[in-house]
Amino acid sequence: MDIIKKKDIVVKDISFINDIRSIAIIGASKKRDYFFLRNHQYAFKGNLYAVHTSAEEIPNFPKDKIYSSILEIPEAIDFAFIAIPAKKVLEVMDECVEKGVKLVTVFTSEFSDAGTEEGFELEKELLRRAKNKVKILGPNGLGLFYPKLGIAWRTGFPSVTGNIGFIAQSGGICNIAIYSSIELGINFSKVFSYGNGANLDFVDLLSFLINDPETEIILCYLEGIKEGRIDTLKGILKNNTKPIIVLKGGQSEIGAIAAKTHTASISGNNKIWKNFFRQYNIIEVDSLEQLLHTARLIDCYGSFKLQNLAVISISGGYGVVLADLIEKSGLEVPPFSPNIQSEISKKFFMVGTSPNNPLDFAAQFFAIDTVKEVIGIVLSDKNIDGLVMDLPGFYLTLPPRIKDTQAFFNVVFESLSLGHKHNKPLILITHHLTRPKTISNLLTKIKENKITIFGDPQEFLPLLPKISEFFKKKSNKKV
Repeated sequence: MDIIKKKDIVVKDISFINDIRSIAIIGASKKRDYFFLRNHQYAFKGNLYAVHTSAEEIPNFPKDKIYSSILEIPEAIDFAFIAIPAKKVLEVMDECVEKGVKLVTVFTSEFSDAGTEEGFELEKELLRRAKNKVKILGPNGLGLFYPKLGIAWRTGFPSVTGNIGFIAQSGGICNIAIYSSIELGINFSKVFSYGNGANLDFVDLLSFLINDPETEIILCYLEGIKEGRIDTLKGILKNNTKPIIVLKGGQSEIGAIAAKTHTASISGNNKIWKNFFRQYNIIEVDSLEQLLHTARLIDCYGSFKLQNLAVISISGGYGVVLADLIEKSGLEVPPFSPNIQSEISKKFFMVGTSPNNPLDFAAQFFAIDTVKEVIGIVLSDKNIDGLVMDLPGFYLTLPPRIKDTQAFFNVVFESLSLGHKHNKPLILITHHLTRPKTISNLLTKIKENKITIFGDPQEFLPLLPKISEFFKKKSNKKV
């Protein structure tokens, strides 16, 4: 079925993407050392073919997988990646239709993105040639990254399958996000770089991810959508429950001009967009970094109600700074309940420490079993929604009195995992500039077990009220 039709909803059906078994790279270029062929060869788990009009041999690629036309390939082709000059794309599209190709990425630019009448007409002709039979990502896009099947347009992309989908008009932003995910500890289900969106547009791809069982969180970089698609967008968002996080490009005058040049997108009125995002409970962020950090927070702890935060620091002064920043972000650092303060007092033995919020561990941190107990007590306070903990990396360069360092680090890890036990976010600050290389294994283990790590409180504080607001609206909708 090519089109999915419901009341007020008309979107293209691309459910076949979850079962792509064969790829043809059309335009494998010797000049670029067969760049896109090599990249798809890197991890793809199905059959990969090179289509080149004259190449009979390609180093380190099977000779029996090289053809001068896609029509010569003996098996069915699910997905074709086209990287040839714009005027030659039309003829190749005819062949893809004849071959029965399901999905095509047109990497080639100079269509509507060129901003010329010739470019717009070329794009219209491309759609006419596709005959509604071949679904197109692009032109001017990088296509599909799908780690489960090993589909990747660049080498070095992570191979771990995740639950986060990403839709972006910009291929460059996709590249930054995918490579950054390795450091951040988030994993993608699918990433779509759709460029001009001549055929498969933002609405089609969002509808797919909303209904995709492999995707739980959806990220979007959006410059604009086509005229006449807003009602369909409203229709697919009406009953959506998945968190959708959007970075809207083209908000400034110069950004809007750049968006029009970049993908021929009309950005539209920002006030209208902001109201739209609010109405449909979409989390809007201001940067790519915020987009990824918001995904990380929700991936680790789900969406959550967050108003009252506990603060634990190794430095009393930094605890004060954190409390100020939290209050400025619209959240609160309230006193602990009297019974909680009483329980903490039984555990504190350093002179000058207080059992109130924020807590200053100072050198008592090295009594790590006590630290674990105190974190558990703090998170058990019904008046506390989450915990921010400042842990400079140099404190994890342990003093000689700690004889069993592995046992110490095991308790550190158990302490930081208590957020999951209490179903409350525990957000760790380990300042980038204080992280010694000796703790890299611990930090990796922390990230792999869905504990959030940040290097700067401003990386996450503006995001917490946004996630909390999403949670409240979602909860009210269920009621």
